Amino acid sequence: MVNPSVFVAGASVLGAAVPGLSAISRAIASLYGVVSDLNAYLDRHIAEMKASNNPTIERTGRVLEMAKFGFGLGYLTSVTVLAVGQYLLGNTFAAVSTVAAAASLSNPIAMTCGAVGAIVYGWGALSDAERNQILTKLADGLELGVEFIRSVVAFVISAARDIFSPPLLKELKVYIGDMAALFGRSLSDVTGKAVDLISDTAESARRSASRVVNTAAKAASDASEKVGETLTGIGQVAGRAVDQTAEAAQQVIAGSREVVRRARNGKSEQ
Repeated sequence: MVNPSVFVAGASVLGAAVPGLSAISRAIASLYGVVSDLNAYLDRHIAEMKASNNPTIERTGRVLEMAKFGFGLGYLTSVTVLAVGQYLLGNTFAAVSTVAAAASLSNPIAMTCGAVGAIVYGWGALSDAERNQILTKLADGLELGVEFIRSVVAFVISAARDIFSPPLLKELKVYIGDMAALFGRSLSDVTGKAVDLISDTAESARRSASRVVNTAAKAASDASEKVGETLTGIGQVAGRAVDQTAEAAQQVIAGSREVVRRARNGKSEQ
């Protein structure tokens, strides 16, 4: 089992003892729809993930719990994990996207899986200069030390590799792609791997098909009342036809049973 103390040794933990939530903590809370007690919310969130029957979700919850309680800083560690992952997904925290907020509120577990997955797959895809730039920006926004954030990231990557099987790590990519799309990015943008361009193409086609279906559905819903009445009439006719067909089928079945009964009695009809 990974020991968080290995990653926090010598780290400058708190950048400043500022009361209340930092700017990025507030952004994370807003994204998840938390209006009070972020620490209690994250405890519930982790417990829900750990109780999931989906092994990828369950292990993601375990990684977040190990980080949260292992570093001994309560919600600060969890928020750090989510903030780094969110940034890699494409959330710059300049403003909470309406689309992203809606998606997170409807499925916060997917958002967390995407964030943890982004760290596992995306951190190593960056250059040293890119990583340092992100660390500096997040240290300011989280009001934490750079080395502490670096230690948390290293711990998450190590812990995930320790408890995730290869198939589960692969499943994390689905969450990465879905969540990155909310911020205008793709799976390959996060992982930096050319092989993930194939997944991007397939996902793009899926989303395009979904948009076509949604557009068609809206066009139908915007149709005139007269058309609606016509469709209702058609539905009633179709319903009567189904009822008649069902009745005919029942008669056939009953007749077949009678033939079988007679055959068993030696009275099969020619």
